[in-house]
Amino acid sequence: MTKIEKNPPLERVFSLAFHGGELRRRELRLTPEEAETLRAWAVLTPMPGPEGEKRWYEVQLKGAPIA
Repeated sequence: MTKIEKNPPLERVFSLAFHGGELRRRELRLTPEEAETLRAWAVLTPMPGPEGEKRWYEVQLKGAPIA
């Protein structure tokens, strides 16, 4: 079982964000722990803005072309 499978709410967010496969890049609001878990599948870039419990990240699936 992978880390993301052990966290059903995070798995659901990730699955819904990239459902269908046509989108390879999204902006998601994540905790530092969630961001670290997703790094196995995606490149995460913190976005400017206030930091708090959650912050915004640009999330690009690994293997997706960089535009």
